[in-house]
Amino acid sequence: MAKKRSKKKTTRRQAVMVITAGRKKLIAELASLLADIAPATTMGKGFCVRKVAEEKGLANCWVGKGNKKRMIADLLENTFRSYPQKPKRLVRAIVEGGITWSTRKGQAVTRDHLDLIAGVMGQLGFNAKKELAALDLPDPSRVAPPPLDLAALIDRLGLHDALRDDCIQMFKDGHLNEAVRKGLERFEKKIQDLTGEHSIGKDLMGKAFNRNTPMIAINDGTSGNDGSEQEGFMHLSMGAMAGMRNLYSHGDVNTMPAIDALERLAFISLLFKRVDKATGDTGSEED
Repeated sequence: MAKKRSKKKTTRRQAVMVITAGRKKLIAELASLLADIAPATTMGKGFCVRKVAEEKGLANCWVGKGNKKRMIADLLENTFRSYPQKPKRLVRAIVEGGITWSTRKGQAVTRDHLDLIAGVMGQLGFNAKKELAALDLPDPSRVAPPPLDLAALIDRLGLHDALRDDCIQMFKDGHLNEAVRKGLERFEKKIQDLTGEHSIGKDLMGKAFNRNTPMIAINDGTSGNDGSEQEGFMHLSMGAMAGMRNLYSHGDVNTMPAIDALERLAFISLLFKRVDKATGDTGSEED
């Protein structure tokens, strides 16, 4: 009696996407657009890109190294490469959560911004225009313009050049948490550029201003007081990253009072100016 041949079931897997130089550039552009409206990580239970990746079964695509644009770019690149059927759902979820997150911070997400995201997705071969256009864009709920006296005072403080354009304008427009967060993010970038380090936050500050082997020496280190100042500045900068930048990167934090934002911006300005003095950078001194 002839044996029946068993039929093997075959599953068709969608071909992986080759990440060319052109696609890599587009992915970096997409990551930058998403980073403008969504945090890469969060310390609490709030929204972040990493949690979206985990919810979409893409935890293995998360690298989590570098700044937030780099983290998001790595996630996107790994997803495009290994799961070409998932990028559209991933990006939609990031955008949807990012709209709510940005609104809670008092920062509006515009239709133009969504159109830019849809445009890059289109260049990568995914038509997401219809899905993104269907998303609601609520008005920002956490904008708190400062009193007129404080808005006028900030112009007279002589804050560091790194804060004098958009950070000061954010303060005047009532985006208080965002003004502080942006200023600290910019200080972090300055220290990365000066040291060549790719670490972030308090770890970066600990390496840069270490008392025994500083990458940036705040003084000439010839006296006991110099060592104490070096160590103190290290703790100040580490505290700024852990206690302010990380905190105000989360959309679930209440908007701080205007006077608190003003004092924090003045403190960030002090950090910038002290580093400029130590490194001989005179390009940002007051006229």
